[in-house]
Amino acid sequence: MAGSMSSDVGQGTCGEGQDGSRAPSDELMPGPCCPTAGPAEPAEVGPSASAPLVSVIVPCHNAARWLDECLASVRAQTHRPLELSLWDDSSSDGSASIVEAARSLFQEAGVSLAFGGGSSSSGPLGCGAAKNRAVRQSSGEYLCFLDADDTMRCDRVAAQLHVLLSLGPDHLVGSCVRREPEDAQPRYTAWLNGVSDAQLKLQCLCECTVAMPTWFCARSLFDGLDGFCEAGPGTPEDLELFYRHLRAGGSLAKVPEPLVMYRYHEQQQSRGVSAEAIWALRIAELELAFLPRLQSFSIWSAGRDGKRLYRSLSQENRRKVVAFLDVDPGKLAAGLYYDREQKVHVPIVSFTCAAQAEYQPTIICVKQGMYAAFEENLASLQLTEGQHYWHFQ
Repeated sequence: MAGSMSSDVGQGTCGEGQDGSRAPSDELMPGPCCPTAGPAEPAEVGPSASAPLVSVIVPCHNAARWLDECLASVRAQTHRPLELSLWDDSSSDGSASIVEAARSLFQEAGVSLAFGGGSSSSGPLGCGAAKNRAVRQSSGEYLCFLDADDTMRCDRVAAQLHVLLSLGPDHLVGSCVRREPEDAQPRYTAWLNGVSDAQLKLQCLCECTVAMPTWFCARSLFDGLDGFCEAGPGTPEDLELFYRHLRAGGSLAKVPEPLVMYRYHEQQQSRGVSAEAIWALRIAELELAFLPRLQSFSIWSAGRDGKRLYRSLSQENRRKVVAFLDVDPGKLAAGLYYDREQKVHVPIVSFTCAAQAEYQPTIICVKQGMYAAFEENLASLQLTEGQHYWHFQ
């Protein structure tokens, strides 16, 4: 399956010690350059006339616990010329001191450093604003996003740059991830690493199909989208920009290697984004980019998630729902779902009806990777994703 994790990740000598010297380190995710992305260029101390400047964009808010590892993984990159642009979003844990203490290490490694931000009486601006400011103070033709609590494999920049140059500047390029701890969010991680190239767009209603800490793009693409939303902490700014990119006709690509170590912990800022805010954004995208071109559709699941999707739709789009599809005998025996607002009954029929044109396409509200029977039922119908059905979960 595309994006499967390599069993030999972590075997190599691409790391860097705290004093700037090269040393083995699993934390820095060493490993060979991605075979699918082509060989990375050898490391260069000075700028090359033929190689473009890449800026690593790091927003930082109270990441002192992990920041040394993050910065070391930037210095360990094989690509030159390279710049780190870090914006400190009102950290109070000494993060700024860690960056300042590392200035000489970046100079020795031939990596330029742009460092801005600091304490503010108004408090943190949020991830979107911090990333926008890091981009504004940077100089690179290409942007490589990284969170301050994550690290990246030493060939990440070279591998993703190679892919982007071969595909064109309209692409947002991601990669597979390794998790820390290894068992963090297993279903989400399996989905994220298992999404095929074709599914990068087809499954966009589920979430960002390329995780934001793996994003790599041309500055021209980012500037054309006017950057991240700056609504403040708790905003799903990555998903919002992801959808704007797709609506603008942008393309997606992924290096099927775990180039980023994506950390999961109680303090990460993404945990402050409410599930309701993400749900509302996904519904808005469904109604804005997908449903206007449909005359009718069905919803696979007459359970909680399917009914929640139905109730989240506008009245106009509810009228397009011809049926709920389900496998549960009890729900099928009931036969109908009553919409009190519109005072109409919506039929509940067998999932096998998804193979019939009158019920197509169907929007699937069953969580992927949770129910083996569901996967088998879907496969048995021999439907085409993006034509006969879309996943919403």
